[in-house]
Amino acid sequence: MRRVRGGLAASLMLTASLLAGCDAAPAQVERGEEPLPSVRVEAVRLSQDEVRYRFPGTVRASERAAPAFLHGGVLQERHVERGQRVERGEPLATLHNPAMAPTLAAAEARVRELDASLSRLGRDVERSRMLRERNLSAEEELDRLRSEREALSQAREQALAQRDEARAQLDELTLRAPFAAEVTDLLVEPGDFVAAGQPVMGLAGLTGREVEIRVPGRLAARLEVGQEATLMSISGAQRLAGRVAHVGRADDAMAPVIVAIASEPAPALGESLRVQLPLSARPVVQVPLAAVVDPGGQAPHVLVLTDDDAIQRMAVTPGRLADGWVTVSAASLAAGERVVTAGQGRLDEGDRVRVLP
Repeated sequence: MRRVRGGLAASLMLTASLLAGCDAAPAQVERGEEPLPSVRVEAVRLSQDEVRYRFPGTVRASERAAPAFLHGGVLQERHVERGQRVERGEPLATLHNPAMAPTLAAAEARVRELDASLSRLGRDVERSRMLRERNLSAEEELDRLRSEREALSQAREQALAQRDEARAQLDELTLRAPFAAEVTDLLVEPGDFVAAGQPVMGLAGLTGREVEIRVPGRLAARLEVGQEATLMSISGAQRLAGRVAHVGRADDAMAPVIVAIASEPAPALGESLRVQLPLSARPVVQVPLAAVVDPGGQAPHVLVLTDDDAIQRMAVTPGRLADGWVTVSAASLAAGERVVTAGQGRLDEGDRVRVLP
């Protein structure tokens, strides 16, 4: 009987130890720490993109002129036709002004008259000087003749100036090309009355082509003379190199900008082109597109990691997307901060994570 009781006790003790061992394993697992969520991150970056603006324009000559006469009159003759090429100094048109020729003739006659008087006075002065050397005339007479000759000489200088002026005015009745050019327009016909300063025709220089565009003042302030530009035809088949030649002041928030065409052969006058100006944009904050949670919803945001790898939610406003990076606006997001790009679905504010390499 004692043996039976001892075996039963041993059996009970073995069973109890087995049951205790089975219960101890789960308890040990429950007391262990749960593994941290794994995420991948990327650093926020600053990007200074180059934005290209396009403006329409029309090709024109760098040298342009609308010649006009200095005096009024009737257009007597026109020596050129539309489309004709002329060289510098070549006659373009002739004006008839009946007052110009008589004025020149009168001025020339006045010069001849004064020349004759000066010649006579010169002889009188010489004769008076010889008489004075012999004490046959008074000193006052010689001084009078010399003064008269000096006054007449000054009058002759004035007459010469008037003659040259009249001759120049008569020459101005012939309009001449100021530079090598092509006649683009004819504004007055022979026989028409032309007022002083009224354009007679239009000229376009043979060399040099440019395009004038209108640019908003805020963009014009960032342009520099000599800056490169690209000009394209409306179809986009032709691309030409250019440079900014002049930046004007803003007028009504728009500033005139002249872009010189550097490519050869130059496009035809009057051709429509689009001018493309590259401008550096202000530095912007960019994050990978994968970092933006709910980009098209009502509350787009990114998950930012703190120094101790804790999650911080930050609202953002997505902007332009380029090469997998999106421009964002945020209250305090700075370059170099880490944002989560994978594994966001199980994370909440304040959660700690493990960053995968």
